[in-house]
Amino acid sequence: MKKTFFFLLPILLAGAVLAPRAHAGDTQLLDQVIAVVNDEAITQSELDGLLRPLYEEYRQRFSGEKFVQELTEARRKLLNQLIEDRIVYQEAKAKGIKADAAEIDEQMDTFQKRFGAAEQMEAALNAQGVTLHGLRERLERQSLVKKLHDQEVRSKVMVSPADVEKYYNEHPAEFSQKSRVRPRSITLKKSDEAREKGLKDEQAWQKINELRVKIAGGADFAELARESSQDIQKKNGGLGDWVERGGMIEAIDQVLFQLKPGELSEVIETEMGYHLFRVEEVLPESKRSLDEVREPLTAMLYQQKIEERFNEWMDELKKKTYISIR
Repeated sequence: MKKTFFFLLPILLAGAVLAPRAHAGDTQLLDQVIAVVNDEAITQSELDGLLRPLYEEYRQRFSGEKFVQELTEARRKLLNQLIEDRIVYQEAKAKGIKADAAEIDEQMDTFQKRFGAAEQMEAALNAQGVTLHGLRERLERQSLVKKLHDQEVRSKVMVSPADVEKYYNEHPAEFSQKSRVRPRSITLKKSDEAREKGLKDEQAWQKINELRVKIAGGADFAELARESSQDIQKKNGGLGDWVERGGMIEAIDQVLFQLKPGELSEVIETEMGYHLFRVEEVLPESKRSLDEVREPLTAMLYQQKIEERFNEWMDELKKKTYISIR
């Protein structure tokens, strides 16, 4: 799974304004401290600011225990990334890295344009307890950690043509497309009694054979499918999606991939009922060439190496960092 580096995301410009940062030694700290990285605290309101949009999304997608589990896992990941954000920022400060003032000015202008007027932007920030100075400070922090990330991670990663070719040769299945067919079908379901007892449904069997005779004699398959079929392709005249070899149950798969375009199958019996197929199109097995996949494959390998290097670097930083999770 692709890792998201939160310290690289323009969180503020996306509209999620983080709560003010606090230091562990502040005596008037009103917010709850949930973690400390060296002498810098991470507060509950900071985490809540990142969790809030996820909370709404998860509430729509999950319920009950599943909702709690997913939100708990999201909280754990976000807290870990906030901790990593602090570690990288502190390392950047220790190395004397400076933010680009012109770049910060440009980001501030972009943020203001979303509101139309400086007064509107300031009012929106104040509503969340953030000042213009606080916003600029956060953008500067993001700039520092991005610079250090570029220096310690991106500058140390390279994907060579040999790397790309090696991966391509060692993972042929990822670049191959199995043979595919696009079938048209008619399905007549067995009665409940026939399915439960494993019996032949004489009425359905006789009807689908009559349909086959009609189609073989020149009747329109699509029209008969719309009139008589009992599967989800009925409304499309029996026309289904592309099917990859091995994508159907064995009894059907074997028949489909023996048919030529325009050829009609015999009646096939399954536990559910009786089926007729006619293959409309066939695409043979194929493989994308190295030249076709070189660019996206290079990008994928580069991202993998970025993540590997980042994890190694972060492990090194954590070994010399005091981290306390409350």
